[in-house]
Amino acid sequence: MNSSSFISNISDALEPLFSVGGGTAVGLSIGTSSIKIVELKKSGKTWKLLHFGLVQLPEDAIVNREIVNQVAVIESIKTLTHQLRLKSKTVCTGISGSSLILKKMNVGAPNLRELQEQVFWEAEQYIPFDISEVVMDYQLISRTKDKQAEVVLVAVKKDVLENYMESIKQSGLKAKIVDVDFFALQNVFEANYPSHPSEATALVDIGASSTKIVIVQGGVPIFTKDSAFGGNNVTAEIQRNLNLSYADAEVLKTGAQGVAMPQEVSELMQIMAENLALEIKKSMDLYYASSSGAPVTSVLIAGGSAKIPDFSKIVEEALGIPAQIFNPFISISYDPAVFTQEYVNAIAPLAVVPIGLALRAGVK
Repeated sequence: MNSSSFISNISDALEPLFSVGGGTAVGLSIGTSSIKIVELKKSGKTWKLLHFGLVQLPEDAIVNREIVNQVAVIESIKTLTHQLRLKSKTVCTGISGSSLILKKMNVGAPNLRELQEQVFWEAEQYIPFDISEVVMDYQLISRTKDKQAEVVLVAVKKDVLENYMESIKQSGLKAKIVDVDFFALQNVFEANYPSHPSEATALVDIGASSTKIVIVQGGVPIFTKDSAFGGNNVTAEIQRNLNLSYADAEVLKTGAQGVAMPQEVSELMQIMAENLALEIKKSMDLYYASSSGAPVTSVLIAGGSAKIPDFSKIVEEALGIPAQIFNPFISISYDPAVFTQEYVNAIAPLAVVPIGLALRAGVK
């Protein structure tokens, strides 16, 4: 099963699939601390990076992935689209956070015509909101001879979804597809890395306010976890201990602009990186306790905090398996006359989710 088939009709306002004009596809990632846009162009049978842009959001514009300051979000998207001069105004965006429910289910269905009714009926026990307040979709994974179906259910609160859609519309773009950030990670993995049916890979995205992990095996997301511990925790700890501004603490955290890292920051970073690694390990332990899936043989790390010095090594030591920065540009090309190798290396972990959304937009 390819994750790009998910969430093609999560709202009546969205169409199942669309053909992108001019052979381009746009992914719009609205995160807690920033908005990122990627535009890809079809190049033969593969994709090529056309545009990448990022704009920081004001503090608390988005809280727990719910839009609180809609004006700030709209203006930020407008600013970014103006800078990039996108060829397509039609985008795929993604949802995550506590308003999103993702659940693998086994349901009995005498025939496929009755499957949706059965899935939605049984879904009520897994959704902690009033069923009238959510929009649901599902994907069939497999069906046995005894008419048992394995599906992945996705549900999101209507008001959260509608707020995203309205913000995108007011910014001058059109969201034709709403995907899920977990699946965006999987899209990029499938486009760039070989997979083996007997092995599982953990894809980790360390955002500003959360750490998302999806474990994939044989093209199927067999485990997902979203924990409320992210890069902001690391930055805030540096800020508190060294009495710095948030911006200066962020620069020290990522080693940006060639800033030398003082010894006390280095020691603090080691502790916080170990805490992040421990958060990933907790999710892995939960996977092994609750799943009969294959053993995880490697970890790919995305998000701004992936650039913490030696972080991959720290994760590798904590888990006892290979870990590296998630590189979306193994199979996705770029023009070296436009994007330098240094720039591509810098944006690689930041671009994973919006590239995954753009790849979803490119499905015809």
